[in-house]
This record gives sequence, structure tokens and C-alpha cells, in this order.
Amino acid sequence: MKKSFEIPVYNSEVRDAIKNKQNHPSFEASWADTHLIVIRAHTSDEAITICRRKHPEKLGFILGEVAEAM
Repeated sequence: MKKSFEIPVYNSEVRDAIKNKQNHPSFEASWADTHLIVIRAHTSDEAITICRRKHPEKLGFILGEVAEAM
């Protein structure tokens, strides 16, 4: 049975661009702030894998600690 997991995500490259008063070429400025991403998965590890596919570290995304949604 799948559960809902919450993962905080932000983009470090966007944060750096904002600090330097620039725009990121690919992502909106809102990615400088943490977004709470909800993923449906069987386990927290699976939720992280799914989230990393959509928000890869190689593009600057930083994932926080996963928590089971209430």
C-alpha cells in the first residue's frame, strides 16, 4: 500500500543566482525557497528516488529530510 511522503526541496543554483541579483536561466526564482513535495510511494527510499528523478541533484536541487505525511 502506498503512503504519502513529504520532501522539502529547493534549488541551490537558484539561491546563488538570487544572492547575486541574477535570474537562473532555467528555473523560476521561487525555487530559491523550499517547496514541500508530496510523493506517493511504498517506502521513504522509493519516495526519494521518485523525487530525485523529478528534481535531480545535478541540476542544483537539494532534498531535505523525508517525512511520512499525516
